[in-house]
Amino acid sequence: MSEKERIAFIEKLAELDDMAEKAGGYVALNSDIEDEPHYNYRAISKYCKEKGIEPLDMTIRELNSFIVH
Repeated sequence: MSEKERIAFIEKLAELDDMAEKAGGYVALNSDIEDEPHYNYRAISKYCKEKGIEPLDMTIRELNSFIVH
């Protein structure tokens, strides 16, 4: 996946999250892999907009702060 495609993917996930919230929420399994982390994409998008960066410019430490447990 290219950098541009990753950014578009994260933006689409944020849009989906917004639509789901307006509809009352949703439950989705993000992966079949048990150990794969799950991220709060809305918070990542907001954080990046506030910092004026793209999601791919985040450090691992920054990204890890958005893991949902």
